[in-house]
Amino acid sequence: MMSFENLKPLELYLAKEYKNLPESRYISIFLVRTTQSEAIFRTEGSGEGCNREVVADLKNTPVCRAVISKRKQIAVERRKGREVLRKHGLLFSGNGTVTDETVCGLNRNNPCEKCIDCKLYGYAVGAGGAQRSRVLSDDAFSLLPFEMIMDKKTFNALYETGTMRDPVSGEASTSINEDEYIIPGAHFLDIEVLKDVTETEFIYVLGNILRSKRYGAITSRIGSMTNTVLGIIGSDTELFSTLEWVNQTHAALLKDHNEHPQPLNVVADKAKGSIQSLLPTVCGNTYQANDDELEKIVSAVTALFASDNDTRQELVTLTNSYPGNEGLAK
Repeated sequence: MMSFENLKPLELYLAKEYKNLPESRYISIFLVRTTQSEAIFRTEGSGEGCNREVVADLKNTPVCRAVISKRKQIAVERRKGREVLRKHGLLFSGNGTVTDETVCGLNRNNPCEKCIDCKLYGYAVGAGGAQRSRVLSDDAFSLLPFEMIMDKKTFNALYETGTMRDPVSGEASTSINEDEYIIPGAHFLDIEVLKDVTETEFIYVLGNILRSKRYGAITSRIGSMTNTVLGIIGSDTELFSTLEWVNQTHAALLKDHNEHPQPLNVVADKAKGSIQSLLPTVCGNTYQANDDELEKIVSAVTALFASDNDTRQELVTLTNSYPGNEGLAK
């Protein structure tokens, strides 16, 4: 197993091994998610509007913000991690025989209860056991109000002739719809909290975040996003909410950068300053990785996932470290 010296400052808040009982160890990852193309974040199907919430800012003024639901964020990153596990044969079957029908899968009520995904992101079996997720998240809120980063697009379903008339019957198509979407360059802040995770589990989750590139609906065509890690903090308690961080950062941006587009470097600077403003409100012990440590952590995780052999070695070792899994992964 590789030794990640860059995580030494956070070792007090990383579990030595997986345990069923909580030990009050938290790692908070502070993110700015930036749309790189049009994106649609909604809960229901086609035709529904984008998610939004009216919340109060620091002056108690109502602000309507665009929202990426916590489930939609985690689901993307979880699937990205499962791709890697499947690639290395590290998804299993509850009955021991691995086939396409029995292998551990999402939304199929057949979790293997053994793989890294099950142990970290949780599972539930209708008539069996359950594992609560140790990856916690809030909804991600837009920094700018919804109306400043939203637009609408009308689309239609053309026939093969490139027109809206049926080439056989000559009848006009009625397939005209309108979708709300979030414009490119919109920033969303989010905090993902890892509870009682080991060093390698932390690396796995951070790798999933860095590797995830598409969020929301119709991701085969739109939904491109980048995740920028602005901070990593270890603590013995949860810190503050994503909305508190958004409100503090929005207030810092109000004077000079309160319209689209907002430069990422300015957003990052103000968001980091807002973390410093909010940390004194936390009732507990904390350690914040400085900029140099943060850069080294992200670089080390990126380098690990660039090597198939190193990635497999880490994931196999982690899989076999869970109770009852000794020798399971080869």
